[in-house]
Amino acid sequence: MKILFQLGWRNLWRNKRRSLVVISSIAIGIFAMILSMGIMNGMNNQMVENTIKTSLGHIAIHRKGFQDDMKLTYHFTPNRRMIEVIEKDPRILAHAPRIKLQGMVRSSESSRGVMIVGIDPEKEKSVSNLFEYTLKDDGRFLERGDENAIMISQTTADKLNLIVGDKLVVMFQDREDEIVGIGLEIVGLFQSPIESFDKYVVFTTIRTLKETTGLNENISEITLVLKDKDRVDGVKGALREEINDGNLEILSWKDMAPNLVSAVRLFDTMMYFFFIIVFITVIFSVANTLVMAIMERFHEIGVMKCIGTRPSWIFNIVLFEALNLGFVGLFAGIIIGVPVNELLGFTGIDLSFYAESMRMFGTGSVIYPSIKPLDIIVATGIVLATTIIAAIYPAIKAARIKPLEALHYV
Repeated sequence: MKILFQLGWRNLWRNKRRSLVVISSIAIGIFAMILSMGIMNGMNNQMVENTIKTSLGHIAIHRKGFQDDMKLTYHFTPNRRMIEVIEKDPRILAHAPRIKLQGMVRSSESSRGVMIVGIDPEKEKSVSNLFEYTLKDDGRFLERGDENAIMISQTTADKLNLIVGDKLVVMFQDREDEIVGIGLEIVGLFQSPIESFDKYVVFTTIRTLKETTGLNENISEITLVLKDKDRVDGVKGALREEINDGNLEILSWKDMAPNLVSAVRLFDTMMYFFFIIVFITVIFSVANTLVMAIMERFHEIGVMKCIGTRPSWIFNIVLFEALNLGFVGLFAGIIIGVPVNELLGFTGIDLSFYAESMRMFGTGSVIYPSIKPLDIIVATGIVLATTIIAAIYPAIKAARIKPLEALHYV
């Protein structure tokens, strides 16, 4: 094996210029693959994180049926034992109560259907980024004493032609299914990275909704944020066992946003198919180089066969030559691609000129690429597979060379 590797390595550098051209093409392909993977990972991560930090949290506890039909009838009262179970789990960073219901906001000029969310302003800061999304230059975040206040997005304010300090009417059904309309003052505006969230969600204090809906101390859900997102399934299972209430359901963000999970998987699959298509071109490049190398050494291979070299040895020499091409190109691509990816992951890629389009996907206008060890493993596997596939035909051709024809070859 060592001899075959050495022969393949020496043959590789017989024509340095040609080998360097092929190595460069492989390195550029690996660099593009790592950078593309990093950007796609960054977009997927930010899409998930932004969704979690705006509306879902990592885990939510609510009444069975609430996820499918967000009505006030699906409410519950969090008892002391439930809160103790949540607070004693070291994997849970924070929790906050919420009331959610469908309703409508109306100004003097227009109206819009929205999701009205009642929050505890102080606790909400620890489970979402709503406070960070608040536009501090115009207005402020909600406070616990704001009994007649509301926060809307900049998008909704533009649609309804409202500014901070204006009042709007909020209409919804209370606990008894009676239509209730209350006038609330706009104390602040927010703008999140997710366009659909800004269009259809408004915030007021949880006390305001408790009093106007008749829920009293009941709530719609408890939102939990973990210290480590990757432990969400374990925490969800533990909470189900500890709380053990048949009327409640405990869902992770994956359960609440299956479309988001499917979108991430689809993007990953599409990216891998794209890489395979790109490296098909590398196959032809490597195969062409090896065929040319074999034709240059046609006479030499004939001599090798005349002195008793087995066809399998010649096959393996060509195969190792291809693997050396692939390994050198892979190493060069990783050496360039990983540092560039890490640098861009720190500085970010500003796509502000596509800001509205990026908000549709919920990624934000600045993308921070990130590379995972699995991506390097995938890149390595693809390169090795393509170089081996590319070497099969030239290796078979070399192994089948007839000594008599090779010796007379000019």
